[in-house]
Amino acid sequence: MKRIRTALVGVVAAACMVTGTLSANADPDAVAEAKSELARIQQESSALDQQIIEAFDAADKATAKLKTLKADLKAQEAKVDAGITELGDAAALQMGNDSVSLAAQLLTTSDSANFLSGLSAMQAEVDRSSAGVQQLQLEQAKLETLRTEAADTKAEADKQAKAKESLKADYDEKEAEAQAIYDRLSAEEQQRLADLQAEEEAAATAAAEASAARSASASRGEDRSETASSSSSSDSTSTAAGSGRASSAVSAALSKVGSSYVFGSTGPSSFDCSGLMYWAYSQAGISLPRSSGAQYSGAGSRVSISDLKPGDLVFYYSPISHVGMYIGGGRIVHAANPRSGVTVAGLRSMPISGAVRVVG
Repeated sequence: MKRIRTALVGVVAAACMVTGTLSANADPDAVAEAKSELARIQQESSALDQQIIEAFDAADKATAKLKTLKADLKAQEAKVDAGITELGDAAALQMGNDSVSLAAQLLTTSDSANFLSGLSAMQAEVDRSSAGVQQLQLEQAKLETLRTEAADTKAEADKQAKAKESLKADYDEKEAEAQAIYDRLSAEEQQRLADLQAEEEAAATAAAEASAARSASASRGEDRSETASSSSSSDSTSTAAGSGRASSAVSAALSKVGSSYVFGSTGPSSFDCSGLMYWAYSQAGISLPRSSGAQYSGAGSRVSISDLKPGDLVFYYSPISHVGMYIGGGRIVHAANPRSGVTVAGLRSMPISGAVRVVG
């Protein structure tokens, strides 16, 4: 939501330059109510966003599986048809060789050697036919299994396609609800809302710095120089380089600032939140899981927010429904939403759930 997350400051800043004191006349109750409602909607929208990404991923996997199954099904049908034809030809040959059956010939022969030889040939033919029938039955059973699996996979693909559309409709409703809340505020109230959001982010950063300083002091003693060093590496000012591949991923992600947000997209011209992380790290030769939840649980090792390095993935909300990439200086790059696209934002512009170091 552009006006919820990022553009609130930019949109109202121009009006502030004209009046200079817009927020002073804002109704504090109206601003507080709007802020609370917008925070709720933002979290709900982010959760929907994650569900949409998962539906896209599930639909893509089902579609790919169905394509493979269709090829396997076609090959198996051909195999069964060939087996049926082979057994039919063998039966026709046996029936057409002579009007007198092999069994009748055996019963009328007086030569024991011929009898035993004929009996052996008869048994071989029976065994061959029996084996052919059994093999055909196995191939037919495999064919039916493939047909059932293909039908189930198609049903799953259709289900996920419908889920995508339904979830996107719900997301659009949330966007419209947020826009209506924002639009009902006066210019003064919009400015005050932006100020409050900026103040909260600054306060969260200051609290993180203080916590990092206290932790450093407790673990290293009261040495002022070491405490200052720890504080300077906190999340608001850290620019410590990540590994070479992490730096490559940061550069790749930053190169896409301004790109559009598209649900289910992993680039190269449009992205969703986890899709941007997936694409950026693929440029560095590293394959990540597709969704933000899967990236949190399987993309690397957990890392403290106070120890972030560029390239670390930062996850937001509980349960996790959004991800961005730390770029240093207390900032992240992320695919925010359909209105904002790929942009840079404050590390603490959303509630943080945790962080993962992919490499380094």
